[in-house]
Amino acid sequence: MRVTADPLQGRDNMIKRLNKYVLKAIFGIRFRSVAAVFLGASAGLSLTSTVLPTVIELAGASDSFSARLELSGLAVYAIMLWGVGGWAARKAGGVLGGAIVLGLVGLISAAVFSAMALGTGAQLLLLCAAAGMAYGTFGGMLIAAALREPNVAVSRTE
Repeated sequence: MRVTADPLQGRDNMIKRLNKYVLKAIFGIRFRSVAAVFLGASAGLSLTSTVLPTVIELAGASDSFSARLELSGLAVYAIMLWGVGGWAARKAGGVLGGAIVLGLVGLISAAVFSAMALGTGAQLLLLCAAAGMAYGTFGGMLIAAALREPNVAVSRTE
């Protein structure tokens, strides 16, 4: 009588199975949401470290270094707010929805952050709010377009 046995599952097979599991988890449905949160959070950090200080400097209210220093304490709140906004932009259902959602996040956050950091001058507040809205609108369009659900082929019965 001849008996065959399965080879022992060694370390190589275990690593291959682990790699397959990790790739399946990364490229699963949650990857898109995590990527949207990460991209949104990065945009929020960019808003407080680059966009708003540049707008404030161009408006003549302060130099960009001082504005960056004033806004630095608000960066963590921008990261959290824009991370949620990035996730919501991805879930909004389309490019237009993503643009609207993140545009509103940009408008509100830029207005509030500039008011907290530099005061409530109407012209500066409106200028920063407009810059935040424009930045959020384009960011929301990009996130919604890049991370939307893939089209599923629908079989038609005719």
